[in-house]
Amino acid sequence: MDPLASVNPYVSLKEGSRLGKVYERLPERSARFLRYKGVEPSTESSHGLLAFEFEVHNVADIKAGYSALSYTWGHPIIDDFKDDLSFGVICNGQCMPIGINLNGALQHVYVESDIAPPLFWVDALCINQSDLDERAKQVSLMTSIYSSAANVVVWLGTDDTDAHEAHALLSEYSPALKNIISDLITENPMGLIGAGMVNLYDDPKIHERYHLTPWPMDAWKAVVRFLSRRWFSRIWIVQELVFNNSHLMCCGPLRFNWSDLDRFVSLVFGAQWHGLNFHGVERETSKIARIFTFHREIRMSATEYMNDDPHFNLLSTEGKLYDFAQSYLLSSAFLEATDPRDRVFALSAFVNAYGAKLGLRPIWLRADYTLQATEVMLRTAQVLIWKTRSLDMLSYVSDLSYRAESNLPSWMPHFHVPGAVASVESLLDLHQGRKYHAGSLSTAVQTVSDVYLHMDSPGQELETQGYLLDTVEQIVLFDSGFISTMEICLSLPPMYVNGESPVEALWRTLIAGRTDTAFPAPPETANDFALFVRAGLIGISMEALEAKNKDALLRLITVLGEIEARCPHPSIPTVAEFNGILSSALGDLDGCLKMLTELHASSTYRTMMSPTHWGQKGKALFRTRKGFLGLSPHSTRVGDEVWLLKGARLFHVLRKAEVASDERVLLGEGYVHGFMEGEALRLDGMNYAHVTIK
Repeated sequence: MDPLASVNPYVSLKEGSRLGKVYERLPERSARFLRYKGVEPSTESSHGLLAFEFEVHNVADIKAGYSALSYTWGHPIIDDFKDDLSFGVICNGQCMPIGINLNGALQHVYVESDIAPPLFWVDALCINQSDLDERAKQVSLMTSIYSSAANVVVWLGTDDTDAHEAHALLSEYSPALKNIISDLITENPMGLIGAGMVNLYDDPKIHERYHLTPWPMDAWKAVVRFLSRRWFSRIWIVQELVFNNSHLMCCGPLRFNWSDLDRFVSLVFGAQWHGLNFHGVERETSKIARIFTFHREIRMSATEYMNDDPHFNLLSTEGKLYDFAQSYLLSSAFLEATDPRDRVFALSAFVNAYGAKLGLRPIWLRADYTLQATEVMLRTAQVLIWKTRSLDMLSYVSDLSYRAESNLPSWMPHFHVPGAVASVESLLDLHQGRKYHAGSLSTAVQTVSDVYLHMDSPGQELETQGYLLDTVEQIVLFDSGFISTMEICLSLPPMYVNGESPVEALWRTLIAGRTDTAFPAPPETANDFALFVRAGLIGISMEALEAKNKDALLRLITVLGEIEARCPHPSIPTVAEFNGILSSALGDLDGCLKMLTELHASSTYRTMMSPTHWGQKGKALFRTRKGFLGLSPHSTRVGDEVWLLKGARLFHVLRKAEVASDERVLLGEGYVHGFMEGEALRLDGMNYAHVTIK
């Protein structure tokens, strides 16, 4: 019995004796294909029903050309749409219910267009969804089915105004973009072409040179809404596209090209969506960028797994295989799956393909729809920790306040819950984040973690060795305001543990010690921090004056005065300097607002700091009893413990499970300034002790 049968709308409708003759048992390595027979009159539809016959072929030996359909169950646009399967087709003489989007796809292929293939493979019809054994076997054949197809017909749904607007914009800009990229390479052969470097939105020089029409913001938002259609975020489409390079992308009568879309997203929008301000659809733009980046990276892995992690080349061949598997399981966690177990099953093709290149047969969970989702995820996590001997996975647990209640251990990311894997806000995924080596003296030295997993224990505890660096004594949440952030300097010793001033320790901590191009951050980054502080102080002052909030102004001046007296730093203005800045601002309000806008727009420090604020709630700033400064999960509270687990690249914040218990609950990863390059290993009396994470 399938414990998640309720998530599959086709299961209950295909159970019962009336479909027994339709779904006869399949021979090994074989699949059903649809052959179109025409339209048959029906009392259920005034237009009649599309009629098909099943043909069974061995996937490896099929001679007839066929196409495979790539689409999404449910509605193509609406997430929470309840599909009642009110449409139907006839298969082998039996009327079979289908959903709204599949009906649209079949109507377009066989009635509204000239793209009908001789044979068609469609998962909802060609697989007996109520036969768990057949489902599992067909999932294992999916790579062969899609790679052997003459082409993949992609159905994005019926067309609408957004689709037409997007099609018009892309039809003009995509050909020009190829010429722009070609010219950039010709003009600067050694230059790098990076994300978001081509501004097609409002750069008049580009518009004039390439004879382009400036499109209004509404059109750009239409592109965002079009690229937010549910098909793009499905996890199964990854292999459907990667293992077959011939795609026919249909949105009603409109045709799109995946390569053009990928080039457009990566070079025009990129990670920062260059030049654009998408009010109301910011979350969608971020997700679109992540989707195309993931597709690009896993497509590259189909030829060669590229990992810029310094320790990757130190791994054994087997270690590289499971590093690959873990990397893509974690980075794909934001994609959608009707059945959460498919987050593991859908990646098996890539794990097996990479294993074959390395001459290895990976241990990876076969598709088995009799298992609970939590069991699939737990088994997978256990294999990955066992094989990688790494604790990197612990960096991807979501904040405690966002974790759904379950019987899963605290150390395991909830892969099966959409959005519950902290892949966006992980310190390891920051630029330069892979250069942290808190648990070793060098990135050139391979370290492994001593991990024992209690697989047979009800609690599934993780047992390892660790060093308790210190306990948390003060927490500052970023949403508590800029003044609170600066105030933490006043609770630090006059000289930080590594000889830095409290202010320098603060500005380095806020960006997790790195910039987009260097770790540790170069000293000149302090100049960027000074501009960031200036903008923050002016903004706070203007808000306080507008609200006639004298207390806020007094608090600001008091904090500046105390910093000036106890730990002065060039990036923090003195009270006299601040009064001068404020007077100038009040004397030219329009100029002040313009300056603030420019400072916010050009603040490289703000860009460097943003990743530590990303995710569900962002990080918290903490100070320990010994005066160490760092970043931790948002849910950290006073009394929580900062541990260095043996072999880990980062610190981890743990909380005692119970007063009388030695077990801990994992809150998440942590950054401790001055200790990210193995410094803790040199501390007097440093010894690892046993620690159990439940």
